[in-house]
Amino acid sequence: MVEEIIRAYTNNPVLVGISGVTFLFGYLEYILAVRIIMKEKRAPYPVWMHTFYLAHDVTAGTVFLLLARQYHGFWFFRLGSVGLYLWNIFEIYCLYAAVRYERQEIWGKFYDSEVTARQAVLRVVGQIVMMFCVVNLFRVYMHDDVMFKWFSFTNILIAIAPGYLWNERKTRRGTSIELAVVIVLGTANTFLPPGLGMWTTASRYFDHPLFYLTGVVCTAYALRNLWVVIKKPREAAPDCVTSECAKVSA
Repeated sequence: MVEEIIRAYTNNPVLVGISGVTFLFGYLEYILAVRIIMKEKRAPYPVWMHTFYLAHDVTAGTVFLLLARQYHGFWFFRLGSVGLYLWNIFEIYCLYAAVRYERQEIWGKFYDSEVTARQAVLRVVGQIVMMFCVVNLFRVYMHDDVMFKWFSFTNILIAIAPGYLWNERKTRRGTSIELAVVIVLGTANTFLPPGLGMWTTASRYFDHPLFYLTGVVCTAYALRNLWVVIKKPREAAPDCVTSECAKVSA
């Protein structure tokens, strides 16, 4: 698939624009998440999504960097590696915030006393190690030399997984209608046909009925998650679940 991707991105401004829109949706999904965390001290995504995306984007950034060296610095691989490593900044911040603000809510059920920062960090590190193993094992199983198969799966994940967390919460605190709308649009954009979508335009591999059926189902999930957020009442101020959070709010 490497040669196919290189051919697709060579002198093809339409595909470049389509890919720019796709990357923009991905960045917005994390920029909005970071903004919510900074304002409300609660994340819109479960912590395991951050550990997974960190493992995925470090792997993908490294794969793109090695491909750039192998294929004479091909521009898409060079820029792609930079873009993927930039995502790590958002992911690391979200993990930091989970340890600082939400550790009791996330891991409190596993301990008899208040969760310490050290305990939370150890759990995060353990998850990251596990996610690196999963991502790279399945990359080998899928023969995913360019990470494009994994890329599409990351968009499937963000369409579905946050809704389970949002459904458990009593209020809208920790998410927003704006973020839910962006996820709906980003999900639909993932599964567009050739000439409109990044995956199907860059590779014929994705132009398959099952790919489009998956897109319909995932978009439906994203719409359902949007409705969940709309129905939730607002919460005026964040509650503190750790002594450190209390110091921040004071």
